[in-house]
Amino acid sequence: MGIRVGKLRWKQQLPEWLYEPLKLRALVAGLVLLVSYLAIYLPLDDHITDTARRLAQARHRTELTRDIQQLRGQVDAFRDRVPTDSDTNEWVQYVLGGVRSLPLKLLALDSAAPQAVAPYRAVVLRINLEGDYRDLDAFLNWIESNNRLFRIDAVKIAPARGESGDLEMQLTVLGMMS
Repeated sequence: MGIRVGKLRWKQQLPEWLYEPLKLRALVAGLVLLVSYLAIYLPLDDHITDTARRLAQARHRTELTRDIQQLRGQVDAFRDRVPTDSDTNEWVQYVLGGVRSLPLKLLALDSAAPQAVAPYRAVVLRINLEGDYRDLDAFLNWIESNNRLFRIDAVKIAPARGESGDLEMQLTVLGMMS
């Protein structure tokens, strides 16, 4: 019976609360908030979450597109430096042309089978040269600045055998080809 008496008091006090403006405003604001939450926010919450997820995916795709465009630009910058119709013998002749342009003594030039390097194939050349420091430096500059794409994998410089005062340089060079 105590519970019923409490319910009856609450029902009896409700009209008295509605006559007080402050309590009426609080009740109306609470009801408006509750109705807004139930009628507007809850149905739109899934839509908002889905839209936020799709927006994040679109931003990620945009970043990937920018990265791909940047990488394509970098590839285009080097495309003319990677010959398409070349073989190991052609690369050997090209390097021999560079050696002949300088006063260097070619001790050995060996080539190995092409290796896979990322999206390209690479001709492996082992070059053994003898000359003074300036000429060896000039050859390294030629490798760095010619119109082909080379990568120097190993360099070893030591005094040459004999009393000439020259240096001996052993190089392992990769020549990129498509």
